[in-house]
Amino acid sequence: MLSFKFGLYLLIASVFAFHLLPSPVVCDDEEDDLLRDINTYRKIFNLPVLEKSDKASCLADEIAEDLDDAHTNCEDFRDYYPAPGSNPKIPNFQKSVNKCKININITRDGVIMPVCVPKLDSDALFSNYTKSNRYTKYLNNSKYSVAGIGSEDDWMVLIISTNTSSGDLSSATSLLAGAWSHCLMLASFLSAFIVLFS
Repeated sequence: MLSFKFGLYLLIASVFAFHLLPSPVVCDDEEDDLLRDINTYRKIFNLPVLEKSDKASCLADEIAEDLDDAHTNCEDFRDYYPAPGSNPKIPNFQKSVNKCKININITRDGVIMPVCVPKLDSDALFSNYTKSNRYTKYLNNSKYSVAGIGSEDDWMVLIISTNTSSGDLSSATSLLAGAWSHCLMLASFLSAFIVLFS
């Protein structure tokens, strides 16, 4: 009986300890670390943290892949200057925007910031974003509150945007489609509920 109670306590203690330990992240370590570090940097300046956006992350991933395919030399990243709005110098930009279902016609407040760092060294990445005038004027601006981040090999792409209509990376049609899918799911659930209890 004593060994059963001891075993039960040991099981409960190990489950409790398991939930207290941080869980390892399987993928996107460099991306998550960079976004966390940039948010810490922004907090120091009393700026709002950047909330992660799926559509901005999709676009950042696509751009990072395209830049990696187009360039083998990290020096080439200097060709891409951040500018609010669209950036036609980025290879396959329109294709990437379409793939991520972003309405670029209404999105004007997004800033695309690519960096090429060998082996995506975290210190070098953070320095490239926070210690160069190239990106700090955007990262230090309180109007930006949404972020997407993507990487491929030595390329890291950070996209920041506002949460206003001109910075929204989702289109009105996709919002309507999402609302309709929720309504259809609710109607299906209610129909099944009525049939089940009638």
